Amino acid sequence: MVMNNNLARELEIDVPLRSPEAPKESPVHMPAPRKAGITRIEKLLVVSVSIVVFALMTFYISQEIMISTLNRTLQDKTVTIANEQNVNENLSQEIQELSRYDRVYEIAKKAGLTMNEANIRNVSK
Repeated sequence: MVMNNNLARELEIDVPLRSPEAPKESPVHMPAPRKAGITRIEKLLVVSVSIVVFALMTFYISQEIMISTLNRTLQDKTVTIANEQNVNENLSQEIQELSRYDRVYEIAKKAGLTMNEANIRNVSK
């Protein structure tokens, strides 16, 4: 029977059964995410940038208003100059018509004046 010792024996070993649940891990302490608030410097920066943008917009609008006012004034002056030039041209034409030689000679005759060649001078512009 000594040979029987070489045979495999069935051993009864208590093996703990594993449950299908995963083993519980110890919780890792993580700090709660903190919402990043707006700092005083950021607030100051936002306020100062807003003030600068508002000032620039106000300056731009005032410049545009001034430019449009000046353009309107320029157009009014141009129209006035054109009207005055038109009046001047009309008056020059009227002077030309009134200073015709035959008309002047006729008026002189009616006034009883005579033509004296010694008193005539030629005047040019």
